[in-house]
Amino acid sequence: MLKVALVLAVAIAVQVIAAPAHISPSLKQSLKTKGSVNVFVTLKARPSIVLSRINSLSFATREQRLITLGASLKQHAAASQESILEFLATKQVTVQTFWISNQVSVKNVDAELLASLVARPDVLEVFEEFSVPLEQPVDPKIVQKIAENEWGVKIIGAPEVWAKGNTGKGVHVANIDTGVRYTHQDLKDNFAGDYGWFDPYFGTATPDDRSGHGTHTMGTTVGKNGIGVAPDATWAACRGCATSSCSLAALLSCGEFMTCPTLADGSNADCTKAPRLVSNSWGGSGGQSFYDDIVAAWDAAGIIPIFSNGNSGHFCSNVGSPADSGETKVIGVGSTTEDEELSYFSSVGPSVYGQIKPQIGAPGSDVRSAYNTNDASYATLSGTSMASPHVAGVVALILSAHPDHDFAQVTELLYSGATHTVASTGGSCGGIPDTEYPNNYVGYGRLSAIGSLP
Repeated sequence: MLKVALVLAVAIAVQVIAAPAHISPSLKQSLKTKGSVNVFVTLKARPSIVLSRINSLSFATREQRLITLGASLKQHAAASQESILEFLATKQVTVQTFWISNQVSVKNVDAELLASLVARPDVLEVFEEFSVPLEQPVDPKIVQKIAENEWGVKIIGAPEVWAKGNTGKGVHVANIDTGVRYTHQDLKDNFAGDYGWFDPYFGTATPDDRSGHGTHTMGTTVGKNGIGVAPDATWAACRGCATSSCSLAALLSCGEFMTCPTLADGSNADCTKAPRLVSNSWGGSGGQSFYDDIVAAWDAAGIIPIFSNGNSGHFCSNVGSPADSGETKVIGVGSTTEDEELSYFSSVGPSVYGQIKPQIGAPGSDVRSAYNTNDASYATLSGTSMASPHVAGVVALILSAHPDHDFAQVTELLYSGATHTVASTGGSCGGIPDTEYPNNYVGYGRLSAIGSLP
């Protein structure tokens, strides 16, 4: 650990070289209009130097890797943020720090303070705070639970995998969403408990859901009684989204919680409690890199990121971020119907970086799952938000069968097991017709649990 610390100290010194910080024209305009703005300050000492070092080392166990990763990222941020925090302590502002991205949130910044921040030699960029949309479900309906196994669970062959004794046991999964009604009859038995919940908005001690979206998505991943793909996996959650949008501060806080979980009050961090995967049914417009540092940290921690592709329809290259991330390892997910068609709302690729997106399609139209109204309520929702949790469930099944598999090994099984059964739209994006695989409509094909785990 001392050796890692010395390397980081040298790297920080090298990175902090005088150069003008970037400031967006929109921030200047907001300041002119409002008089003061809430900003994020990105430090020049990037977390990538920590991740490169961690990825070059060998660890006897994942737990050792997680502990070293968390400690190194926190040490890196503390060292490089010390000077700017001392400076900000002399100002009448509210500050929040983020070790996972080495950024500082500063409230009520006026023109004079902004000029001082931009002039600092340790600052890379200053930008106005923003929120990211929650992928809003299409055609929501409150319904009764009728089917023994929901159609999405059946069509991907999850019951056949269960029959072989694999129900996701031993795998810890998580989502970043609107929260989860943890007392729901299909979710209460496999909630992780301590280190299983964090709420950056309201600081609640136990999980709740004021929207229904997060309960629904978690139900599809790990719910009991036929609604979930991996019903014996344990789950954790972080409220990254309040109702219809997700603040950047909350998303960063949730990114930290997934990398190094704490108790609900933020105390007693234990990085060894990190999940194996995180399902995300939210995203903004394409071509944004605001979450790349977090996903890169997850990769170093052995956490597999799964993101919904977006609900913008079949116009080429309208996939959202972070699903379209060009620098990090993510699984982007499109949506399919019970009739084996591409859902009319499912966004398609390629990404702005030229990558095929989504990587895979999964059931996302008229998906019934748990809801937040009461402990026995259900709803039918549609969206790529509903597709991503199906993939998360299959990834959990793969990890239950192959606990030591990494991102490349998991995705090899995931993609090679996908079916080519989704009807053609007659379209072509990125020069690839949707009759060829992989394509920019359903990637390598439609998700199949039994195909990936025959």
